[in-house]
Order: sequence, then structure tokens, then C-alpha cells
Amino acid sequence: MVAPAEHFGRVEALLPPGFEPCDPERLEASIALSASESGAYALSRDGRKLAEGLELEIAMKVLERELHSLVALEAPNHVFVHAGVVASGGVAAVLPGESLAGKTTLVAALVRAGAVYYSDEFAPLDRDGLVHPFAKPVSLRDDRFAQIDHPIDALGGVAGEKPLRVGAVVVTKYDQGAEWRPRQLTAGEAALALLSHTVPAQSRPAQVLRTITRSIEGALVVEGARGEAGTVAPLVLAELERASATERPRASARGLSR
Repeated sequence: MVAPAEHFGRVEALLPPGFEPCDPERLEASIALSASESGAYALSRDGRKLAEGLELEIAMKVLERELHSLVALEAPNHVFVHAGVVASGGVAAVLPGESLAGKTTLVAALVRAGAVYYSDEFAPLDRDGLVHPFAKPVSLRDDRFAQIDHPIDALGGVAGEKPLRVGAVVVTKYDQGAEWRPRQLTAGEAALALLSHTVPAQSRPAQVLRTITRSIEGALVVEGARGEAGTVAPLVLAELERASATERPRASARGLSR
């Protein structure tokens, strides 16, 4: 990562959680932020121009997206799923979904209800199917749909630090006025639901399928439209508490589906 010295502090704050410096001789990819004499900013990757003529704030947002996307695609020992993640009772709930699906709003509601925060962007799964934290600031949209980053303690929450098994996967999207009546998915449907949100699904299909299959063993997986996040959050937390009672819980729709 290369950036003008006066902006390095801001750039460092955008680096993926848990980053570590590496030997320049071992670099596999590089992203550069540069400024022109006119004050506009440009981004390039491995010498190839990604964007130019940007205002600083926009350049920072694009840079963050590129950095996180690169890690999600190339991390060799983890499979990254577009998902929010929270934990309760020693197990995790994974909430897969793309932008504007409402996953961050639900994550924030779960944190306010007492869940431990793991991520509002990615669920990194290891070879054993455990989910790791990717605890960047929570990016909530304001009334103008601009993303505002909130430190997790500003929501009254704390961030998780250790990998956990997946107790539940909740596939949901906000639909104004919808009543929460999810259906429980079969193992095949559950795998497909996660695959559709998995970053390296095409580049590493065998590793991805093994990892996802392992991650959902014994987990409850449900799908359905939801209304307000505050109504659904207590149901998800109640199911996670039940899942934490056994080492490898059996799937149960009690409390989440009808």
C-alpha cells in the first residue's frame, strides 16, 4: 500500500482488521493512492489505473473497498462470505447479504440487544468452518443513504476476538411491513445460500464448498423477509443461546421459524 505521507494515518485506519506489515519482497499485489497538482486523487493497482479525478473522501471510500475486496478474494487460508456476524453464548450468527439488504442494520440491532460484534461486511471462515472476526467500524446509512462509520462502543457493544463455530445462518432481507415467518433450509439450500455470497466461489470452488459445508454442520439455517430489525434481533439471540448449550447443536426452527 502506497499513499502520500500526510494521509498515511487515515489510510492505515482503512486497512483490514488484523493486518500485519510484510516484507516488500513478498508483495503479491499493491494499491497506490496518489495526488495530482490540482488536488485530485487517483488510485491504481499493480500500476493499472483504477480511478482518477477523485475528491479525497471519495478516494478513501474507494480505497477501503479495494483493500477489503482484495483480501476477501486472495486470503489463502480463509473463505470470505459477504455477511454480518454477531455472537452470543459462545456461538456465532452469520447474516449473509449484499449491500442494501439491511444486514448492517440487523447487526446493529443485535449488538444493541447484547450480541458481541464480529463484522458488518465479511464472515471469514477457516478450514474447520469457524468464523473469525472482521471487526471494522459499523457502516450505517443516514437519511441521505451516505455511509457513516460508527465505532462499536458507540453502539454500546464490544468486538469479538476469537473464532467461533456457527450456530445459525439467517438469510434475510428487509421488506417494509413484512412479518417474520422464515422457513428452515435443507443442507443443500443452506450451502447454496452461502455460496451465492462467497467472494472466491469461482476462483477456489473446491476449498469454498468444503469450508461452507463444514461451517453449517449442525447450524440452524433459515430464510425469510423481515420487517424492523429490532423485532427480529431478540429471536436470533434466543436461538443462539439455545445453540450454545450443546457442542454441536441439531438444527431447530424453534424461536425463529413457524
